[in-house]
Amino acid sequence: MSINLGKIGNKKSYPMDIFSRIFSEGAVDTIKKYTFADKVSRIIANRLGGDPSDILELNWIKIGRLREFNAQDINEVIRALDSISKDNKKFLVVFIDEIQNIKKVKGFDLGSFLHDIYEWCDNTVIVVSGSFVGVTEEILNQVEEEKPFFGRKFFRIKLERFNEETSKEFLSLGFKEEGIAVDEKVIDEAVKLFDGIPGWLALFGRSYSYAVKHSHKVDIKVILKEAAKEVSKDFTRFLKTSNSPTRYAEIILALSRLGNKGSLSEIRDVINSLFKEQIGNSRLNELLGTLINYGFVIKLGRGKYALPSDLPTRFGLRHSARMWIKKSL
Repeated sequence: MSINLGKIGNKKSYPMDIFSRIFSEGAVDTIKKYTFADKVSRIIANRLGGDPSDILELNWIKIGRLREFNAQDINEVIRALDSISKDNKKFLVVFIDEIQNIKKVKGFDLGSFLHDIYEWCDNTVIVVSGSFVGVTEEILNQVEEEKPFFGRKFFRIKLERFNEETSKEFLSLGFKEEGIAVDEKVIDEAVKLFDGIPGWLALFGRSYSYAVKHSHKVDIKVILKEAAKEVSKDFTRFLKTSNSPTRYAEIILALSRLGNKGSLSEIRDVINSLFKEQIGNSRLNELLGTLINYGFVIKLGRGKYALPSDLPTRFGLRHSARMWIKKSL
């Protein structure tokens, strides 16, 4: 079962019914695969006062009472799915993607949600994923601190940057599976441009394979620009929901002006000079900490900071920051 929180928009907060709708979509996609779908759809329909067929069709106009579908109801559905999976001698895997967006949902207690599953569902595995590792860690650490899981640990899997050899092997094997012969020079250039980031290498591999199979002209620089656009969108979304968007944009541009890395005092001096601002060390350190949590800035050591080393991220951050400053003038 997949709960895609990436569907949550750019506002700072959303009511519980937004999460309920996303959850219901994931639940319906799952229960349609089982012959016992009616059991779960009836649970949802009874709580919302609708017809089970409307639930299975995700007819939101007829359902209409999604605000009343709360966390307790959601856990009841998970329990039913757990029971169905057990009866079918399968495990239920609940995958929550872009978990950092859960912070935007008012009235939803992630700790209580997970605790109920651990307590009552012995056939269910929870997997969470987030684009922003620092924020994901912060959320999980908070859950573990506030809702003790009695010795049951969270297992963390962090996909690290590939080294040059692994990057080449990753692309070579991928192209081989696609049945495409790619010049070694192309792979070398891609490894250099995308700097071992698994996501960028995968994007390059998919885009390059598609172009070759459809007899399109292949240009690695175009793929690089597409990757940079994704970063730019992510950072712009972050700015829109933050309390100090202009300050964050200024930090990115200050680091870029410093050759992509610098000390706290150097970043402060550039901001104060370039943008005619007066920002103190304490406030700047706080803002940098948030950017680090979101993966937009890397801490090199005590008082030393840098933009991520891969080109798509640097280009995307710089473009988004420039556009934000230009708009705010």
